[in-house]
Amino acid sequence: MLSRGNLTKGQFILTRIILFLTIIIVIVPLLWIFSISLKRPDEMYMSYLFFFPRHLSVENYGIAVKYLTEFLEISIPRMFLNSLIVTISSIIIAIIVASLAGFGFSNYIFKGKELLFLMVLGILMIPQYALIIPLYLLFSKIKLLGTYYSLVFAYVTFNLPFSIFVLRGFFEQVPLELRDAARIDGSSDFYYFLRVVLPISRPGIATVSIFAFLEFWNEFLFAFLFIRDYKMQTIPAVLARMGGGKVPIPFGVYTATIMVVIIPLIIFFVISQRWFISGLAAGALKE
Repeated sequence: MLSRGNLTKGQFILTRIILFLTIIIVIVPLLWIFSISLKRPDEMYMSYLFFFPRHLSVENYGIAVKYLTEFLEISIPRMFLNSLIVTISSIIIAIIVASLAGFGFSNYIFKGKELLFLMVLGILMIPQYALIIPLYLLFSKIKLLGTYYSLVFAYVTFNLPFSIFVLRGFFEQVPLELRDAARIDGSSDFYYFLRVVLPISRPGIATVSIFAFLEFWNEFLFAFLFIRDYKMQTIPAVLARMGGGKVPIPFGVYTATIMVVIIPLIIFFVISQRWFISGLAAGALKE
């Protein structure tokens, strides 16, 4: 439980109220969608908000699978596989590049280092979708449209500044004495980075990975425009086609599909929350 600490009584009550309201804002929509997905068509509009129906039914989930297969030409396993391929590949590449760059910025002194770092951070000020037309034309020229590579390239490019910024902060917390000891033992900088810095910075790497996973998994516009082959589209693009398809789809079936997509995200976050919280705490305590 949260301790009261140095908060006054009024501050303590206010923080609890804000926390309670935040939980309500997050939980109520999920419960509402989940309850609708369990309703039969004849009960769809017979109850309010997230009250569960009298007769629970998984009929909508079966219809959703059939709809995806027959009308959208993609199965749920294939939809998940597409998202996993793009997301996992992007995370691995982003973490490798960001770790090496963050290590360079935190452990080496060279001319123009801070200016270069500011230029990297300047990319964060550019809206991703402001570059969608140039990226589309570029990928068209080099024959990457319609492939996973286009999404991986775009995702990694826009994620790197944030990841480098976070990992540099974590790497700077590693005591310099460890680096000196490693050099005395004859270790190269790469060995020191691989065997000392990375294990110590696992909370930071986990935090960056979680943020990247949520960003890549839920990204829509790039996925919708760069890959037009239905069988290769990721989950957000498939859901968009599902909502705007030629064949009308009941709202209960649509919510069932949404729940199928949301559940893995919830499971992933529950499993990784320990690393996520420890990473945020370590970043907050950075001197």
